[in-house]
Formats: sequence, C-alpha cells, structure tokens
Amino acid sequence: MSRFVVSAVFAVACSLLSGSAQAQYAGNMDDTWQSVLRRWVGNGWKPFHEGGYNFQAPSMDGRRFGAGLRAGEPVTFVAICGNCTTVRLIVRDASNTVLVDVTPRSGPSTASLTPRQTSAGSIQLIPIECRRDTCPVRYTSFTPR
Repeated sequence: MSRFVVSAVFAVACSLLSGSAQAQYAGNMDDTWQSVLRRWVGNGWKPFHEGGYNFQAPSMDGRRFGAGLRAGEPVTFVAICGNCTTVRLIVRDASNTVLVDVTPRSGPSTASLTPRQTSAGSIQLIPIECRRDTCPVRYTSFTPR
C-alpha cells in the first residue's frame, strides 16, 4: 500500500475517531470550524488561512482550487460543509494524477499527504448528500509548525 493511501486512511480514521466530531458538525458551521482549528493547531499544525476559504459548491461536481504541493513537506486539507453530510476531498498533482481521494462518513473531512514532487496541484471539494443545489463549504490546508 502506498504511503499516500496509508496517510489518507490514517487521516480518515482520526477524523472518525475524534470524539464528538459528528455532534459538533451538526451545530453551527463557525463552531465546527473553531473546533477544527483547535484540534489541528493544538497538534502542532499551522493553518494556511485561519478563517478558511468559504464558497458555495455545486452538489454534484463541487469546486476545484489550486494547491501548491512541495516535495517532502506534509500537508493536510480539512473541509466542512453547512448543508451536507461531509465533503469528498480529491488531491491531484500537476499532471492530474490523483494522490489522495477521501470521503469520510460524516463530519469534517481530512486528507493528508507528503508529496514526492513539488507541483502546482489541485484540491477538489465535493459536498456529499447536499440538501440543496449548492452547499456552503469552508476549507484550508495545514502544514506542520
């Protein structure tokens, strides 16, 4: 099993095992985001954008954004959704090769990897079981301090 797959599986397991993640997620999106920040910052990670990037995502395809990936530098992407069960995260390198594809059962979504090569990659965020045509999504990336 590749190191990327192991990292993704570990990240999903941590997300699912994090105490009351599902109960926190059911509440206000801002409260959930603060919980995400406390968890990752408390574990020694630094957010790229503390407030998170907020956008409306179509429920079928989501949205895709650029993500600079640096060889040997761990990165974790975390996303939450206001009107859906969870968010599918797909991280690709510059050649469009999927490096990580994670869909947790519920709550905050987490995808972690340590790229082998530096590239102008991307992150695709797809709301799962969105209750509207579009869902509010918030995400950011974290790197170790």
